Amino acid sequence: MKKFILVAAVVTLAGCSTVQKYWPRDHDPVAFQLLVNVDIAVERVDCEKPDWTRAEHIAERLAKNTAWREDPQAENLKGLHQHTVKMSTSGNKTFCEFGKRTAQQRINAVKSAWAGR
Repeated sequence: MKKFILVAAVVTLAGCSTVQKYWPRDHDPVAFQLLVNVDIAVERVDCEKPDWTRAEHIAERLAKNTAWREDPQAENLKGLHQHTVKMSTSGNKTFCEFGKRTAQQRINAVKSAWAGR
């Protein structure tokens, strides 16, 4: 019986560290405000003369903030930042419109992951 309790305790404690890694962090109003700002910046990109500079800078701040907090969405936001950097190198209207939709999908994924915090 003692062995069973010991094994159960070890399994439970090992599981806690794994669950804690993927458990949502507490609400961070700074990160959420940056998410709102990058969403607005992406919406305001005019594909006739694309300028992704503002969205790129905000996405960089957001990616760094979530990486330092070890938020589960850090990888997604790092990808968003890389995406905005890539988008700033092209002036193609079709590529810009596709890029805005892709960026919006990443933003919506974070928004839904952070909902209810």
